[in-house]
Amino acid sequence: MKRAFTLLELVVVIVVLGIIAMMSFNAIMNIYSNYFQTRTVNELETQTEIALEQISKRLEHRIKPSVIARKTDGAFLALNDSGVNLNAEYEILEFIPYAYEIFNDVISLDANDNVIEHGGKAGRYSGYADLAKSSPATGLISPGSNFTTGVVETIKDLTCRDEIRNATCVDFENKDGGVVAIFSDVYYNVQSSFGYSNGTVPVDLDIAKVGVKDGQRGINGNTLEISGFGGKQISEQYHLAYTANAIVPEQSADPKDTANGVFDLNLYYDYRPWMGEKYKLNGEKATLAKNVTRFVFTEKNGVIVLKLCMRAKNSEITICKSKAVY
Repeated sequence: MKRAFTLLELVVVIVVLGIIAMMSFNAIMNIYSNYFQTRTVNELETQTEIALEQISKRLEHRIKPSVIARKTDGAFLALNDSGVNLNAEYEILEFIPYAYEIFNDVISLDANDNVIEHGGKAGRYSGYADLAKSSPATGLISPGSNFTTGVVETIKDLTCRDEIRNATCVDFENKDGGVVAIFSDVYYNVQSSFGYSNGTVPVDLDIAKVGVKDGQRGINGNTLEISGFGGKQISEQYHLAYTANAIVPEQSADPKDTANGVFDLNLYYDYRPWMGEKYKLNGEKATLAKNVTRFVFTEKNGVIVLKLCMRAKNSEITICKSKAVY
């Protein structure tokens, strides 16, 4: 006959099973906690990398003398100014990118300096000016450029804010329509040359407002009409631009973000300082990152270094990453 468990034996078995169950539960919780933390860190690293990559890609196409660091009160300095450092109050990064979408950096010319098209391109600008023939009166004559309808329409596609082609679009057929030529070998005073304003230094543009000259749009059209620009300097190399960009830290509408010490990092675009426009009043806005704890930048020897820190939502996990842009 089989002997039954005594009460003591049952108690011992229950206690042992309880201990094993608790150990198993703790092990499972540790595994889950480690998995959750690893997943959070990986997601946060990816988000930080993507935000930095978006900023750096735009900075790769910057007009280098146009890059400024701005305070929230509107005051600004050139980014390479000694007054701008990682501990300064200049927290807004603003710059003018060149129109790389229509820049033809690989061109071929025939014996008559006409563009030989490649890959069915509708039209491009070469970035070179004929100094012997170019002037504010005659226009910017650009060998190797091809200012076709395709170029005009491309800029409209990039700037129109709705399906209707209206005043929101940049009009490259109008010399005062929003496109500028920015020359390479010219001295620029960042306080006035590009149209940035702090309310004290008068704007005195050293960049040329341009548009496709009448009768030049079409096959092998290579001349841009210049608006004003008397007494200003034209150099052999230039870039076209149709917008400025601003990377701006801003507090979100969620009061919890303020309490947690995090903010949004926003991109403003499609505004033109040379037309008297401001990023806040006239630009379009897109959010690059949320739950940001720090965004700083500096420039040394032409290299911009960015640092971005982000915190995971509902967590104390924070990731910081840096990136250099040449």
